[in-house]
Amino acid sequence: MTSSALPSIRSEFRANIYAQSCAFIINVGLFAITSNYIFIWIEFAVLAFIGMYNAKSPRFFDRNILNHFISVMIFYLASMLIGGNHLLYICLIFIFTYSFFILKDNGYHKSANLWMYLQALLIGTTFTNYAFYLKIIATAIAYIEAQVILNLAFKFLNTTAQHQAEMRYHKVLKIPVKTWFNIQRPEVRLAIRGSITAALLYMLCSKFNDIKPNWAVVSAIACLQRNDFNASLRAIKGVAIGSISAWPLATLLVYGLNGHQDISGILVWIFLLISLVCSFEISLKPRLHLQVISSGLMILAVTCVSTALENGSSYLYLSLKVMNSLSGVSAAYLVLLIWNKIHNFGQKYHQ
Repeated sequence: MTSSALPSIRSEFRANIYAQSCAFIINVGLFAITSNYIFIWIEFAVLAFIGMYNAKSPRFFDRNILNHFISVMIFYLASMLIGGNHLLYICLIFIFTYSFFILKDNGYHKSANLWMYLQALLIGTTFTNYAFYLKIIATAIAYIEAQVILNLAFKFLNTTAQHQAEMRYHKVLKIPVKTWFNIQRPEVRLAIRGSITAALLYMLCSKFNDIKPNWAVVSAIACLQRNDFNASLRAIKGVAIGSISAWPLATLLVYGLNGHQDISGILVWIFLLISLVCSFEISLKPRLHLQVISSGLMILAVTCVSTALENGSSYLYLSLKVMNSLSGVSAAYLVLLIWNKIHNFGQKYHQ
């Protein structure tokens, strides 16, 4: 295999792929039969809950997925209570982002691609005409579905990786409060950098009447989650190059798939599946070309989603996604440079 070849599915990831495939067949099949969009939202939520799991606890209801579910539901319910209060929503994004960075390495969340973060943040900007409370109901259904399907996949493969998640798990509520604000800890520094970026980026995008500012926030946080300048820079390059290079092809898909919702549905899963496999490989051994491929495929996937749902403004949807991704990585790059200069200045000062 050459260095630029697509990776094969490793044995430790097969349970995840089986689970994702099974969920897709069930949910998209029910959508095709009933034409009820609640099954599309369930599929997105299941995708987020299963995330990149390659190990789970021996308990039937995995505690990591339970924590994922609780945190997302808290965000949803807080969003509902906030309503149209723009300032409070910015504060919510700040708090949620800060908490995510503090907890993400404590067995609380094992998805390198921020599936939980993306799922929570996009509830208000994905399928905007779909009732908010129905999205919450769909998320609850998706939680049960993800737990059951993931369990069956692990039992079917009888993998020895099952107990790894239990060994890595920590009681989230027992994390000392003082560690949340200890600037000496790398996760606290990441949390400060990420939460400020998320809040400011959302505020700026909203000022331009952007109907999908959360896309920009997700793109920025996906790049800034690493405690390594070069790794963050590689992620920024990957998302930027992938988004720009996929834009022309996605535009062709918008017009070529017009009226072919069935083909669009199939392509969504193909693109997401390959992107997921690339994400697995990136989590083990970060490589720029896989980051580019994964980012580009996500652009193609969301384009096919819009087309499959017979969205008349598919090209506008695509353009907003690309432009917000580029806005997000631009902000991430600027923050990364400023943070790096502050860090270097601090080191020189202490010397």
